[in-house]
Formats: sequence, structure tokens, C-alpha cells
Amino acid sequence: MKKDLSEAQMKKRIDAYFASRRTAARNEAGDILRNKAGEIVYEEKMPTITGLALALDCTSREALSEFEEENKKALVLRALLKIEESAEEKLFSKDSFSGTKLFLETNFPRWREGGESEEAPDLSAFPDWTK
Repeated sequence: MKKDLSEAQMKKRIDAYFASRRTAARNEAGDILRNKAGEIVYEEKMPTITGLALALDCTSREALSEFEEENKKALVLRALLKIEESAEEKLFSKDSFSGTKLFLETNFPRWREGGESEEAPDLSAFPDWTK
């Protein structure tokens, strides 16, 4: 993992990762799709914990818990919260409910039956990540 990343570099990489999840929709011919008003139609891909780890040059998802400086930990926690929010929003879609619920239960302990209620994710709450 790139432990020598500055806080600013980390923030830039995290922002770039989330921005990369939004791409212009294309038709089969590869042309960019536009709506009736001529505006580009975008596709939103679900952000993932693995994708976040890759964006930060981590060698594993578990390495996200290895940032020691408080400001860097806070950046990772906020990014994890954004991933959780994206998954949570998908719960309202009948087509992806089961898979999304499984994703949340697997990756965010408070979503497990009998899980603790928290204000924000805390990396210490991820015992599976530190094995």
C-alpha cells in the first residue's frame, strides 16, 4: 500500500474514484446517448470497497484499515460511508434488493441482524478485515 500518500493525494484519488463511477451512457454503436433536451445521459456504477482500495493503491480491502493518521482514517471512513449510502439507495429497487442487502450485511456490521446502530462506520467494527 502507498502509505506515503499525503492527505491531499488520498482525497484526490478518492474523489477521482467516485467520479469514475459516473460515465456517459452509450448505444451499441458507441455513440453517447442524450435525452430529449440534448443533455448527456449518465450511467452510475455502484462504487465498491475493493475499487476504493485499488484507487488508494492498497494491496487488499483489509489494508484500508491500516491508515494510522486520523485525517487519513477520516477520509477512508467518509469514502466507506459513501459506498454504504450508494448501496442503501439501491435497497429501494426491487430488482437489486437481495444482492444489495447481502452486500450491506457482509461489509457493514450494523446491517447484520442484531448489529449495532452507529452514527458512522468505524474501521474497528470490521473484525473480518483485520484477519
